[in-house]
Amino acid sequence: MEDTVDYIKQFLLYGNEEAAKWIGYTRDESEWEQYKLVIIPGDNLLTGERKEWTVPDFTNQPKAIKRGEIIDEFGETTGGTWVIEDDIIYKALFLLSQAELTMDLPRDKHGRLACKDSVLGSQGMMTIPVLDEYSRLVTKLLEQALPEQHISKIYLTHDVDFLTSYRHPRGFLGAIKRGHLRDALRALHMLENDPAYTFRWIHAQDQRVTGAEEVYFIKATQGKGYDYHQYKLGGSDFNALMNLLEDEDATIGLHSSYYATENKSFREEKKHLEEFVPDNVVFHRSHFLRVNSAADLIAVANAGFTDDFSLGWPDHIGFRFGTTRPARFINPSTLEVTGLTIHPLVVMDRTLSNKTYMRLSEEEAYYSTQQLIDKVRQHGGELVLLWHNTNFGPDTYHKQLYKEIIDYLCE
Repeated sequence: MEDTVDYIKQFLLYGNEEAAKWIGYTRDESEWEQYKLVIIPGDNLLTGERKEWTVPDFTNQPKAIKRGEIIDEFGETTGGTWVIEDDIIYKALFLLSQAELTMDLPRDKHGRLACKDSVLGSQGMMTIPVLDEYSRLVTKLLEQALPEQHISKIYLTHDVDFLTSYRHPRGFLGAIKRGHLRDALRALHMLENDPAYTFRWIHAQDQRVTGAEEVYFIKATQGKGYDYHQYKLGGSDFNALMNLLEDEDATIGLHSSYYATENKSFREEKKHLEEFVPDNVVFHRSHFLRVNSAADLIAVANAGFTDDFSLGWPDHIGFRFGTTRPARFINPSTLEVTGLTIHPLVVMDRTLSNKTYMRLSEEEAYYSTQQLIDKVRQHGGELVLLWHNTNFGPDTYHKQLYKEIIDYLCE
């Protein structure tokens, strides 16, 4: 438990291990004077006094008061210890462990926790990186330097749910039914004519952002049910994409199947994908953003993945992890810090435009995304965006929107 508390202290101080030693986590006032800052524990899992998770209130900014100050002969105050009576260590643990996944909260038809039913969402804090706000408070109290306003890392990620629209039997027949025979024939003649094969355009946009990492999440299972359509790994269309991405030094991750969360088949899918790509696959994102339990994330870690990009809400953009920064996942059952790094998903294309989600206009979508980018920059955080290759057609605003977002990142 001490290791977990130490990790949270260091996280709140942007990794400053030395300054973290100045933070006490104790109710014993006789110990306070040895620290510069004391956070008073609540009745929670960390102190062992309460064995069940309780929902914290994230709506109020914690306040610090000075204890043990001395007024010297010149009338100035010296010494003393800052004390925060709000247990922000426990609050950080609650979010970094995704403890709400262990609770009896409403789920959507896919078993996912929607923003509106989540703790942060229900408290109206979905677009506020509350842990970063705590970090700023703690850092200032310990008179440490805050990070410069910048985006520390940009991940431009793309889930390849469909490799092509028309270059497979069901897609071709569907095109005929909808009166798109000519378009389907053009796609059969040349891969680049297929409306889903937008990767060259995507790369041209992503390449404009200096230092950004392009990540493509690839499926590796049979295309049944919600996993339809499955492209052929090792086929000519797939190899064309791999040649393009290899030439451009993009990163390949696994887009695990819809049913992986039920079958815990992450290891098998990873192994299968690695038969067709040049490098070991260590990045992961669940199909449909299906992280339905903490056990899913533990299984992802046990399968050999080092980084997960699944933690975002399907129905609202924002900061599901409570932070703009990557953090190690903490097992909510054992309270142990795992080796899996969570990269919080900030914005997904379909969340913005889908009629069952936010239903934003292009102007609203751009403004909302811009606001979150600015918050990431303010806190020196990491930006993870998700746009699907199938979402750049003429029937959506996403091609223009994505270009405008890239323009903003290049300013």
